[in-house]
Amino acid sequence: MKELLFGIFVILISEFGYSQTSPNNTVLFAQSIIEVENAEEMIALETEMRSNPYIKIVRLDYNTQRCFVLTKNLDELSEENFISWFNQYSDRVRCIQIGRQGIDIVKPFPFEGCEK
Repeated sequence: MKELLFGIFVILISEFGYSQTSPNNTVLFAQSIIEVENAEEMIALETEMRSNPYIKIVRLDYNTQRCFVLTKNLDELSEENFISWFNQYSDRVRCIQIGRQGIDIVKPFPFEGCEK
């Protein structure tokens, strides 16, 4: 059920959009798998990521180990830069997709072709 609701949330965000704040009105999305062993660590990481000045919205789901981010004040986002946002958990990030909101399609979960 949580996966269904998360999927609907992602589709609504990508279809209808949010107000865009970067100079050229670009909002990027990034999603990935983040392997964190306990829920408390996942909650602490999400709280820490919310203080990032380039993150508009961040959602970490412990049950599916998924991460979804919308950016602000950012025209480009590399995988390397995205991974750095996870600090001590950076080595646990995999299956990254980065795209432009409203242009690129958010891949559905589970991510096909993503190997451990």
